[in-house]
Amino acid sequence: MKKDRTFQAVLLGFPIIPVIEIYTQIMKQLDFTSLSALEAISLMWLKKPNIPLGILGALGLISWFSILSYHSSKIWGMDYFPLKTMLLGMTAESVMFIIFGVLGQNELLVHDVSGNFVHATASAISSLAAGFLMRKYLFNVEQRKD
Repeated sequence: MKKDRTFQAVLLGFPIIPVIEIYTQIMKQLDFTSLSALEAISLMWLKKPNIPLGILGALGLISWFSILSYHSSKIWGMDYFPLKTMLLGMTAESVMFIIFGVLGQNELLVHDVSGNFVHATASAISSLAAGFLMRKYLFNVEQRKD
């Protein structure tokens, strides 16, 4: 396992799931959005939100995101890697809402401006954190102090 960097990237992505859920639950309680992150993920398969299915779906989505982020470093390079993972994460989040909300005609996934902002910032924060974790623990890139 010490040499399997792809699996390590997947494991580094898992700690961001509770961060996303806590942030979106707080915003849901403040009435900025109608769904938390795990509820939104569960709506890819169901018409009503389901947290346990959202957890399983989040594990799969974060795994794919981590694999894509890790292997994209070979194409994009390591400069500004956390920002590149943020771009990838926000794109994946918006594509998920478009495909399953608009094209899948699931009205619960179609948010107003504040709901879109909450989920976009959750995606940005979590994918930025994943990028920093990957950069530090997988690529061993140190910050230069010039």
